[in-house]
Amino acid sequence: MQLALAMQQPACALLLLITALSNLLLLVDAAPPTLQSRIQAYLQSQGVNASIPTAPAYTAQPNARLDTVSITCGILNAYRDWNLVTPQDGQLYTTQAEQHWSPTAWGRPNCIFEPTTVREVQFFVGLLAITGSTYAVRSGGHSPFKDFASTDNGILIAMHKMKVVEYNAQSETVRFSMGNTWGDVYGALTPHERVVVGGRVPDVGMALVTGGGLSHYSNEKGFASDNVVNFELVLADGSLVNANETSNSELWWAMKAGQNNFGITTHITTKAYPMGAVWGGLRIWNATQLDAVSDAFAEYQRDGQLDTKSSVIPYLVPTNGTLFLILVYFGPATSPPAAFKPFYDIPAISDDTGPRPNFLELISTSPPQVVPRWSYGFSNLYLDSSTTYRDVMRLCAQQSEKMKRVNGGTQVLIPQPISRTMIDFAKNTGGRPQGLKSRAQLWMNMSWGWNLAEDDAYVFALVKETYEMVDRLTKQRGLYDPYLFLNDAFPGQKVMRSYGDDNFQRLKAVSKKYDPRGMFQKQVPGGFKLD
Repeated sequence: MQLALAMQQPACALLLLITALSNLLLLVDAAPPTLQSRIQAYLQSQGVNASIPTAPAYTAQPNARLDTVSITCGILNAYRDWNLVTPQDGQLYTTQAEQHWSPTAWGRPNCIFEPTTVREVQFFVGLLAITGSTYAVRSGGHSPFKDFASTDNGILIAMHKMKVVEYNAQSETVRFSMGNTWGDVYGALTPHERVVVGGRVPDVGMALVTGGGLSHYSNEKGFASDNVVNFELVLADGSLVNANETSNSELWWAMKAGQNNFGITTHITTKAYPMGAVWGGLRIWNATQLDAVSDAFAEYQRDGQLDTKSSVIPYLVPTNGTLFLILVYFGPATSPPAAFKPFYDIPAISDDTGPRPNFLELISTSPPQVVPRWSYGFSNLYLDSSTTYRDVMRLCAQQSEKMKRVNGGTQVLIPQPISRTMIDFAKNTGGRPQGLKSRAQLWMNMSWGWNLAEDDAYVFALVKETYEMVDRLTKQRGLYDPYLFLNDAFPGQKVMRSYGDDNFQRLKAVSKKYDPRGMFQKQVPGGFKLD
């Protein structure tokens, strides 16, 4: 709702608004006069002729001091047509604060703002530019890391009420808002027999794109961000801009793997492709086959992945003795395509692969989560014709022994074969920031799951220890690549610097141009920053 509309309401409605503002408790007497005047001027510029509201103690922690965060929450709460959730809302607050894939990401924000329009996002950012309050932005909430999509004693802007999916048949594009999941997008496109290059799991959110985004479709169509036609985002001054090939092109380039460093993304427009026949499913082995499956990845990468319609994503779980592999083939097939022969040469204990009616139905089956708490780290290595893949998996499996002391301790290895086709796709789509070398690679996600918060510190240390061990091994063999995939990296890993110094400096220049005061470096502490 535009605030200017408040002045157009009947006098009684305006009186109620001013009364609501006036009755909020003791605010700004303790704030510097310059802050008071700036807030007052901003509210007036938005069409609200009212005194600055006093702020109630919207604090998630007892005895937390009244500060600009509480002032901001008080102002947002004054507009009852907007969606604001505070600790005083009890179970509703708890439910919204904990809408994350893993409890390791939970925070205790002072308030949760749930915009439904771009205009509301603009007002929010403009206000925070004045108050300097700390905040976080949540799209799908799939990151397991603290502060990436949550905050303690700050403000959380949760995008889940902005759920638009618009297919344009003429341009063969799809525009979607950031409150969707990939399941929402695929579901909306299924009647049109279309698909986009997006997430491999239905409940992942749209922020995946701003990390690059690895997709089942990447072997043929590049990464998710390579297919973005336009980003719509709110900058630090509250303005809305489009970033595409012809307008704000340097911002378009940066957003393809720049995460939350430049603005709040509200909508993304991406290319859509015809969705024909789909084949695939889940194949399962006993963990005694770990060496054979590791070798099969190398063989698939050398030969099978040359068929760009093929895709695989593994979940190798040595801690429970099971190896899962999801296979996807974008084409007609009644039996396993030849690309997957290395995996079918290994006897399986279960296999449900076959023709599927549509892509969403295919990816809706995945291994169970088993335990609630999760973290992961990342390492990158080049395709090797000897035993390196096998040795990396063995090393990680040995590390999994250290999880036996942890309640519910689980390790999941996700070795992701990356083809030259994926890497080279960006040459014709405006480039990308990551600085990837045109060489077949294995992006190694090492995930760890457990039950209890008391084990967090131990597991986080084990994550770091393990990816550093893998890095040392691949460096010794001349197969190490410094690139870090943002969507799979651990908070301690320097993702932006891994893009190469030229690209890193270029990203910093884009940040300085579009966010000269550094709001998204200072007030939004979560994510991988340009430092």
